[in-house]
Amino acid sequence: MPSIWCALRTFASHAKEMGNQELSKPLFFLKPWASLARPPIGCEMALPISDGDIHHEVELVLELGAQLRIERIAIGLDLTNRSAQQEAKSSGMPWTQSKGFANSAIVGEMVTPPVGLDHLRIELAVNGQPRQEATIGEMSFSPIDLLNSLESWAPLEAGDLLFCGTPSGVGSLSLGDHLIARLLSEDGTVLSELDLSIA
Repeated sequence: MPSIWCALRTFASHAKEMGNQELSKPLFFLKPWASLARPPIGCEMALPISDGDIHHEVELVLELGAQLRIERIAIGLDLTNRSAQQEAKSSGMPWTQSKGFANSAIVGEMVTPPVGLDHLRIELAVNGQPRQEATIGEMSFSPIDLLNSLESWAPLEAGDLLFCGTPSGVGSLSLGDHLIARLLSEDGTVLSELDLSIA
């Protein structure tokens, strides 16, 4: 069974907005495979909005191939129950519940990666208003750095997904919100897209 690996604080802007220090080396957490969703364009998606403050985090997602190298890429949303996470952190307890709920790992269409990833751009709009945007080149650790760090110790396998971390601008979602997340090439071509509403 493949794994869903997620990198922490890979954008300095996000570390700062959350009141955290930048990391000196990559760190990761896991989401259960059952939390994965690959919704069709224009769908409605159920989220546990009533169970806490659900935050959006737009990210580049890598899929590993047979040689444990980047085979395909996509836009993704790593959703977080921020209230559950803060409660767990304040008690020094694990925060799996805040990251591992159903539909908390949302991935768009997978595409073949171009040569070089730094020029790619990720962006998210909620109800037509821009919320998050950054180039991959702004990351403190490149996607290759993240993969090399994982490969040094983690039991990787073909089909694994790696969420590469989010830029600043994370925020709450509400019932009825319409989200559009995109992975764009340097010339603005949409490579991968998510278009969904929260039900």
